Amino acid sequence: MAFMVLRDEHDSVQAMAAVDEKVPKEMIDFIGQVPCESIVEVQAHVCGTAQPITSTTHADIELKIEKIHVVSESQRTLPFTLEDATRREDEEGVKVNFDTRLATRWLDMRTPASNAIFRMQSRVCQYFRQYLIDNDFCEIHTPKIISAASEGGANVFKLGYFGRDAYLAQSPQLYKQMALQGDIPRVFEVGSVFRAENSNTHRHLTEFVGLDVEMRISEHYYEVLDVAEGLFNYMFEHLATHTKELEDICRQYPFEPLVWKIPEEKIRELGVGVISDRVEPTDQYKGRVHNLESRMLRLYYPDCIDLLNTVLTEKMSHVDDINTTNEKLLGKLVKERYGVDFFISDRFPSSVRPFYTMSCKDDERFTNSYDMFIRGEEISSGAQRIHVPELLLERAKSLQVDLTPCKDYVDAFRLGAWPHGGFGVGMERVVMLYLGLGNVRLVSMFPRDPQRVTP
Repeated sequence: MAFMVLRDEHDSVQAMAAVDEKVPKEMIDFIGQVPCESIVEVQAHVCGTAQPITSTTHADIELKIEKIHVVSESQRTLPFTLEDATRREDEEGVKVNFDTRLATRWLDMRTPASNAIFRMQSRVCQYFRQYLIDNDFCEIHTPKIISAASEGGANVFKLGYFGRDAYLAQSPQLYKQMALQGDIPRVFEVGSVFRAENSNTHRHLTEFVGLDVEMRISEHYYEVLDVAEGLFNYMFEHLATHTKELEDICRQYPFEPLVWKIPEEKIRELGVGVISDRVEPTDQYKGRVHNLESRMLRLYYPDCIDLLNTVLTEKMSHVDDINTTNEKLLGKLVKERYGVDFFISDRFPSSVRPFYTMSCKDDERFTNSYDMFIRGEEISSGAQRIHVPELLLERAKSLQVDLTPCKDYVDAFRLGAWPHGGFGVGMERVVMLYLGLGNVRLVSMFPRDPQRVTP
């Protein structure tokens, strides 16, 4: 008699063979020699079981094999077993080294959690596209090989380009702004982004997928923020419906479900403002929501500083930059006060924003810009852009940014330019934080960082 476990994506079932008039002993010996992870075809009868088979997803049936054919034989010695790779960190037993998993990602992806992570990643891109298309956005594709360091930044990869220098784009920012001036009022892109940053952290990659949005503004930059909020609400609601994938991930990497809507009782208790109903906040930190349906928290940057200063020994001013450690702390304080893992911080200081960011009319120390956070980490940054070329040049000069290599960008605003704004989202970071994972490499199929450029 011989037993084997057959797996097809999510499903597994026990199969057995016993010597009889249809099954010779040679077949039993053959089955015993088939290496794990081989691809096989079987012809079998489905039978009930006397006892549940707890090691397979189909516990109440097994297959009685009559014929078997090996389509593709695996090597006998595997880099690791799926049983070991599926084990939680707090469980006893052999653990698989993370670098080993990444080096053989195609085997790692056969574990339920890893496979589910990449299915959820696919859904993030699907829902991003779907929401924007449903709201009259047009998908564009901008160049990734450019002639100058985009946005005046230094963190770019340089390459030879037919006898001259070129660079890998660190952002589609300038091009999506230029595209808007071509009578496409709303654009978005899903594409690779390259950052030559020697950052060996849990959240940095040198190549990742950027989800970028840009649109005209009619009256106020909150029009862009409203789209961003609606987009995230749509994505989160739809991601939450994929219970099978979420259960598979949570079984190996336990996490608390994301909370992105303020409970209505918190809104009443704290006096959170409601923008659509013109209800001003009485909340100490001026917390607001766009409406009572989405209930997604917005806080002005200075009020975020005030909230941080309630626990910081070394107090911050309203124009100080919030570092990564304090971002995490801010997320914790927001969770404690408002009960949410997601929030938007608005009106960032001019000193911490790019040269093309529009200043606030009432206080030029601040800008019409915002960041979005999940579980205390930034996942998106956006703003209204400067569309007046003279103001753009003046702002760049004040920050010592040379726009000579970006002449085409400035010229794009000389033929009549719409007021506009947008935002960019790091896809892998959204997936990581939505799922409460501790390392962005878990959600990058073949991650690129300062230490890894293979496979």
